[in-house]
Amino acid sequence: MNQKNPLRTCAVTGESVDRSALLRFVLDPAGQVTFDMGKRLPGRGIWLIPRRDVLETAIKRNAFARSAKSDAVVPVDLAARVEAQIRQALLDRLGLARRSGVLITGTEKTKDKLRQGKLRLLVLASDGSPNTLDPLIRIAELGGTAVLRSETAQTLAQALGRATAVCSGITDSRLAKTIMADHALLSTMAPPPTPVAEAAS
Repeated sequence: MNQKNPLRTCAVTGESVDRSALLRFVLDPAGQVTFDMGKRLPGRGIWLIPRRDVLETAIKRNAFARSAKSDAVVPVDLAARVEAQIRQALLDRLGLARRSGVLITGTEKTKDKLRQGKLRLLVLASDGSPNTLDPLIRIAELGGTAVLRSETAQTLAQALGRATAVCSGITDSRLAKTIMADHALLSTMAPPPTPVAEAAS
C-alpha cells in the first residue's frame, strides 16, 4: 500500500479522502468482503465514507466487486458486522485502559478525579441512574471533560472485568481521544432509529 499518498477514493461517492477517515474492506481468500478495522489486512483496499447509508449502498450495488475488479461475495449481515467490530474495538480500548492503569472506577473515585481535573474522559453507562450520573456530568461539563455514554452497565462491566461499571474515567489523553473517535465512528454506522408511529387523532 502506498503510504506516501494518504488519499483514497470512496467506492460509492467517488470522493477522495484521507485514508484515516475512511472504512477499509478487503476480499478474503474466498472472495468474501471483510471489514478491515485496523487497515492492515493484505489485499487491495476497498474504501468507503464512514456512513451507514454509504455502506448500505455499497452492499446493494456490490460496489466492492467493481472496486476490486473481481467477484465479491457480500455477507448478508455485513453492516451488522462492521458495527459490531467498531463497538468491540471501543470496548477493547476500555479494557486496555484498565490494564494500563489509566482507568479510574467507582463513583467517589471518579468524582474526585473529575474535580481535580485529572480525567480526560468520563465513561458512563447508558442505563445508569440519573441520581448517580447527573452530578458527574455537571462536574465534567464545568471542567471541560469529555463524556462518553454509549454502552450498558453490564456491557461495560464485562469489558472492564468488574461486577459493575456504572461510571469510570480515563486519565490518558491519547487513549481518551481514540475511544471518543471509535464512539463517533460507531454513531455514524448505527442503524437509524425505528420511527415511532403517530398516535391516531
